[in-house]
Amino acid sequence: MRKVARVILYLLIAAIVGGAILFVWAMQREIDISTPEAREQQKRSMVLGCKVKLPELLKEDPALAALEIAPAQAEEICGCAADQILTTYGAQGTIRPTDVPEAEIDAAELACVKDVTAQ
Repeated sequence: MRKVARVILYLLIAAIVGGAILFVWAMQREIDISTPEAREQQKRSMVLGCKVKLPELLKEDPALAALEIAPAQAEEICGCAADQILTTYGAQGTIRPTDVPEAEIDAAELACVKDVTAQ
């Protein structure tokens, strides 16, 4: 029984380490955005991540903390920010997630918030 528990423990540790290695590899690889379909797919995933993070980003800025963002506005804001990031960092047709600083993403999102809410 102890040997079975030990084997299960080793398999669990191997799965955790393997998952961590896979995550690091995925963050280091270049994502091809040279075709319109690939660019749109990457944009959709970036928009989803932005919409999840947007409420926290708004809370950090005192001027925007009380701002109410409708779902349609959030979609427009995040699409705008994703386009800016893809245009800036994916000009050669590829983008690597680790090459885009978090501060640049936040700045693009805040600029788009101000543009969309000013309309």
